[in-house]
Amino acid sequence: MGFFSSLFGKKDAAPEVAAAVPVAPESLPANGVYANMFQIDESFPIAPKATEVGIKRAKLYKNRCVVRGLVTTGSFSQGDNVIVYAGGCPMQAPILDVMKCDALNFQDELAANMHKHTIEAGMTAWIILDLLVLPAIGTSIGKF
Repeated sequence: MGFFSSLFGKKDAAPEVAAAVPVAPESLPANGVYANMFQIDESFPIAPKATEVGIKRAKLYKNRCVVRGLVTTGSFSQGDNVIVYAGGCPMQAPILDVMKCDALNFQDELAANMHKHTIEAGMTAWIILDLLVLPAIGTSIGKF
């Protein structure tokens, strides 16, 4: 083992794990309506560079899912737990960050980090989820 590996550990130590967990469908509203709803119209993975967003945020956001869409009812904030269908099953996933969708593209908005961490009904926004599987476009995100 080299000097740097003894200080920082092996590079391929453990696989990535997201905080999202499966949820029993019986525990969810039968009609699929939540007090806070977000309609997904785009989803993509991100892996920002540390030079763009800082080391801490780059590690936190690595290979996580970003969804873009419209907040139809209620509001969403950084740290909220939401229900999203990914891979055909409902998952409870924490929101890592939310950003209002302005004229800037996503990468510029993420790098700027000069935004409010809450989005409300009527806003088009990006939500970064602690989720490794992309949710289907056209599905909704709900929060109790």
